[in-house]
Amino acid sequence: MTADNPLLQDFDLPPYSAIRPEHVEPAVDAILADSRVAIAQLLTEQNAAPSWNGLVLALDELGARLSRAWSPVSHLNAVCNSAELRAAYEACLPALSAYSTEMGQNRELFQAFEALAHSPHVADFDQAQLTILEHSLRDFRLSGIDLPHDKQKRYAEVQSKLSELGSKFSNQLLDATQAWTKHVTDEATL
Repeated sequence: MTADNPLLQDFDLPPYSAIRPEHVEPAVDAILADSRVAIAQLLTEQNAAPSWNGLVLALDELGARLSRAWSPVSHLNAVCNSAELRAAYEACLPALSAYSTEMGQNRELFQAFEALAHSPHVADFDQAQLTILEHSLRDFRLSGIDLPHDKQKRYAEVQSKLSELGSKFSNQLLDATQAWTKHVTDEATL
């Protein structure tokens, strides 16, 4: 499936016409699995002395890979919605929500970012790098990194429900929009 799944291929512009509903779940599952392995390896390599390229840039590249596959799916779901595509899209939401929460509450990852923020390398960072580092640490805190385990679990449940409700709202809005018509027969009104 990898060789013929356009979401797992490199592309400059999304190959919208080649993306099928059956490509979505396998692509998302593969990317999330690869990202988890890459993050575990990254943490092993960066544990002693995290660097900008080894930690921040590497994570950014993993995020870009996921975004490169998921963004076209989200767009297609919004503009070329079908029952099959909607089902594939919705099937991925729990996994994406869980992954996002998992990354935001990853204690080792947070500690690596903190270590980088307190390393001597930070003196050489430009303002953009400092801001990215500051925002990353903030995002860990907003994801509940400092919460007790039971509260982190509750946070994950709330995030999952929020994702589900957001999708349900979008679907209802899309359905209502597609179902609405206004038949105009008077040329002056038109």
